[in-house]
Amino acid sequence: MTYTRGSTLRTERETVVGPEEFQQMLDKAERIEDLFFSLRAKALLCVLRLTGKRRSSVAALKVSDVQVKDNLLFMTFTVLKKRKANVLSKRVTKSIPLQDPYTLPILQYYEFLQGLTPTPEYFFPRAKSLFGFGKLIEIDTHISGRHVFNILREISEKVWPHLFRETAAKDEFDKDSSLIGAFRVMHRLDLESYTTGFNYLRRFATHIITREGVPDRQGEYVIVRH
Repeated sequence: MTYTRGSTLRTERETVVGPEEFQQMLDKAERIEDLFFSLRAKALLCVLRLTGKRRSSVAALKVSDVQVKDNLLFMTFTVLKKRKANVLSKRVTKSIPLQDPYTLPILQYYEFLQGLTPTPEYFFPRAKSLFGFGKLIEIDTHISGRHVFNILREISEKVWPHLFRETAAKDEFDKDSSLIGAFRVMHRLDLESYTTGFNYLRRFATHIITREGVPDRQGEYVIVRH
């Protein structure tokens, strides 16, 4: 499992983000006094949880990249891939059924943004509080990857953006704990190679030792559920 960093502490988590912990984070984001910052924090949490996308891709998401059609929520991300000295970008679209409860905070935030005049260009625009004068929303500037980290850190000291990537990977292994799960992770996280999916498999699975003459369990690997 990856590490979380603090100012003086460096602790290793052995679990991904479970439903109860995630709900606690949503509840804390709900208690943020300013409506915009509260809605943005909840939407950010749900986008990370549903997609497992890297924080840079989530931060750069545009309002026009979010659409609702045929009972599905579509989000199109720009994914950057390093090629030696070059950086290539590609567009990938994720679709989530609207019956998924984690789509609701995203839709509520999307509706809020649509009500602003003018509508921000980016889904997560940069904003700052003006003491005694409300807040300033920069409609043509998105938050940074570091800002994504800081928003999460204000909600939970034990969760960081990449942990949602591992949580999304575990979703796929919970559906299929065979080696096919590596290909499912490759598709879910838009990995370049299934071998990276195998790296996740090694994190979430334990080897079952079988001996001749001893009844075998189905499958060589089993998911360790935390």
